[in-house]
Amino acid sequence: MNKIARIACAAALAFGLCAFACAAPQPASAQSLAVSRATLKNGLQVVVVHDPLAPVVSTVLNYRAGGNEERHPGEAHALEHMMFRGTPDVSQTQLFEISQLMGGDYDADTQSEITQYFFNVPAQYLDVALRVEADRAKHLTLSQAGWQAESGAIKQEVTQDDSVAIEKLFIRTILPSIFKGTPYANDVLGTLNSFNHQISASALRKFYETWYHPNNAVYIITGNVDGPSTIKRVEKYFGSIPAAQLPARKKVMLQPLKPATYHVDSDQPYSIVALSYRLPGWKDKDYAAAQILESVLNNQRGDLYGLVASGKALFAGFQDVESHPYATASAAISIVPVTTKAESAAADIRAVLANYRTNGLPADLVAVAKQRAIADAQFRGNSIQGLAFEWSDAVAAHGESSPDQMLAAMKSVTVADVDRVFRKYVDPNNAIVAYAVPKNLGNVSAGASGPAKENNTLTPEKPQPLPSWAQAAFAKVKVPQQTIAPVAMTLSNGMHLIVQPEHVTKTIEVHGTVQSNEAIQAPAGKQGVADIVAGLFPFGTTTYSRIQLREQLDQIAADVSAGTDFSLRVLSDKFDRGMQLLADEELHPAFPAQAFQIVKNQAVGALTGEMTSPDHLTDVALNKALYPADDPTQKFPTPQTAAAITPADVQSYYTNVYRPDMTTVVVIGDITPEQAKAGFEKYFAGWSAQGPKPDVTLPQVPKNAATSVVVPDTGRVQSDVQLAQVFNLKRSDPDWALLQVANNVLGGGGFGSLLMDDLRVKHGYVYNAYSQLSSNKNRARFTMGYACDPDKIVPAQQLALTDLHALQNGNIASARLERSKAMLMSDVPLREASFDGVASELLRYASLDLPLDQATIDAQRELAATASTVKAALQKWIAPNDWVRVVKGPGPK
Repeated sequence: MNKIARIACAAALAFGLCAFACAAPQPASAQSLAVSRATLKNGLQVVVVHDPLAPVVSTVLNYRAGGNEERHPGEAHALEHMMFRGTPDVSQTQLFEISQLMGGDYDADTQSEITQYFFNVPAQYLDVALRVEADRAKHLTLSQAGWQAESGAIKQEVTQDDSVAIEKLFIRTILPSIFKGTPYANDVLGTLNSFNHQISASALRKFYETWYHPNNAVYIITGNVDGPSTIKRVEKYFGSIPAAQLPARKKVMLQPLKPATYHVDSDQPYSIVALSYRLPGWKDKDYAAAQILESVLNNQRGDLYGLVASGKALFAGFQDVESHPYATASAAISIVPVTTKAESAAADIRAVLANYRTNGLPADLVAVAKQRAIADAQFRGNSIQGLAFEWSDAVAAHGESSPDQMLAAMKSVTVADVDRVFRKYVDPNNAIVAYAVPKNLGNVSAGASGPAKENNTLTPEKPQPLPSWAQAAFAKVKVPQQTIAPVAMTLSNGMHLIVQPEHVTKTIEVHGTVQSNEAIQAPAGKQGVADIVAGLFPFGTTTYSRIQLREQLDQIAADVSAGTDFSLRVLSDKFDRGMQLLADEELHPAFPAQAFQIVKNQAVGALTGEMTSPDHLTDVALNKALYPADDPTQKFPTPQTAAAITPADVQSYYTNVYRPDMTTVVVIGDITPEQAKAGFEKYFAGWSAQGPKPDVTLPQVPKNAATSVVVPDTGRVQSDVQLAQVFNLKRSDPDWALLQVANNVLGGGGFGSLLMDDLRVKHGYVYNAYSQLSSNKNRARFTMGYACDPDKIVPAQQLALTDLHALQNGNIASARLERSKAMLMSDVPLREASFDGVASELLRYASLDLPLDQATIDAQRELAATASTVKAALQKWIAPNDWVRVVKGPGPK
């Protein structure tokens, strides 16, 4: 993750993919989770938050050193990478193997004020995670040879990020202007020049020895672990590491803001407009008011969202881009179709902000923002890893005692505070304006070369035995005990209801899906109707107007979304009212005529940009090469098909597609199955289906032929490469588990996978490489992918295919096989370590007609896998040479 992750989320918001910017500030857990604290004699601060949601633990070791302390661009980031290159006691190979055997998520993140190292693993491996982290805290290998190898990968990361328009928009233009002359303007990512000429192993060792000390660190641990005993374990492994004298920090001297305007070319199907401002940092007394201000500006009853509701934007909102102790970069963002002039979108934002400057912010929305901040705090225990990062931000980065400290500050914010902060900091005379406008060519070409030839120069492995303590931890890998017990039932109208009681917080989440497929169910020439229907739900119901509906939700601090995927997020004591509002929006949409024309015009405008966007052209090229011409996946909406849609088409599609007998709902949280059933029978029982139940399952397909396609991508320095093929493997087939084991060995297992080992670690061709097995009822797709410089496309492909062919020939090292199975066993509880994770898994199994304990069935099959059974499955299903290669960006050189 990096500083722009939330901004990328804002772009996704335009198409309903993320709920970040429209949410209230998320200050943190107000629920009564047990918290244990200690400061060791060497100064290490330890906080343990007991969250019994799942047998999982998340650990985040935060060093209070990052981009602010670096002497050369990317120095802190480079050290973060080298922390994975081993120590005198645990080699790089051993570290990778230990981390993989634990499974889960292990990575790091460099910010300006802190660098975080985290593990998200089954609770049984807490001791292993602590030992690994303590070993890195004591000493590192940090060899020049290791840096030379890693620098190739980190330079790939730089060129990859520089290929993304939104990264260039903020990192290379807006943020340097907002923070000019301060440490906050330091380039955390780094540059090719700094990695080629300025940073060395000795420079990184100096940074490590200067800043990486226990008295400059905060250790946050969350999950189903005991606080006092966990602190004793931390003391056991970290207590002997000595404290050290820390140097003085660089002073932050903010310079007066100077207005500026920037333009960057984009490869997206829409234009992004950002008006950026410098707001208070988290040490400023006005920071809490600024957070409430952000929530007010993002409320759907406000004027910024009014730009969306009136058809002037696909998305409009206000959000933090990057926060620091003494300053925050924030931006009013609008996303508009390519058919709208970006300058007009900027003028619309200015008009909204000017009106608020003249008339003040709505007092009722300030009250709502505070109410939602308090309510949202209760949901944070619904994700173990999310809780760990929440506490890390509050304690390690912000220097607060807990996340609730900011919540207390928000409670005291007044309307006058919000108006004052808005007028002082959102100053039109000091705005940094930036535009990212697409310059897409809109064409594809045949690949410059055919499928890569076999490369037999596979670098041999050098296995090393694990330390005895690690061997003991992984001696007996078992199928995890199932910790969820969902109750399934079918309601009188055919609706499928699954209930998973979880009483860790006083909250309830509802996640529902209506099985559908527009490519199968939409009338000929009317593709795009599904999105238009979905876009009309926010415009109100037959009971409430758009504004009234949001007002009702604000009164109970609940969030509702409607569509073929629908949801409710509500405090448990407000469940009944939340269900009533969910049912009203899902079952009684108003579909007003004026809103129809607005949403239709938005769809046509969005699709106009989509037609020439590299992402869309890549999807089209892949589907054209992989599937028959009459396959449903070959049907894509166009501006013409969207323009042909009428209100009658909308009503007809809604009536035929939205059916209770095609709907599955998961309710998870502070509720019993009986209460959940009563709520759905009360508000959804009147929903009935008309006509025979449709079949929306994709058909089986013939094998694809090998081919190669290049999709040009304006401004992209690196190439994004996908190698894919399809086959008729059903998700219910026992071979699925064997291919999942193979996939995990090849590239699905992260850092220690074959693809990462060969393409990144040993050759430095790529920054990231992966493989993926995706399946539905009747067919599957297997994909290998990577991003690299154009001259590395073919060598990387040769290595990838060599790795795959070795597996097909049975050359699976026993250590890799056992590691893959251990990771897959660990994945079972990790997928259930959040409300979202549990709901997603249960909905996925139900949609595929699989038993709800399919996780256990898969785990049993995966653990029983052998090299010979994996080899047989690969030979049966994967064609060695029938790969479709699609390159987005520069073609092979």
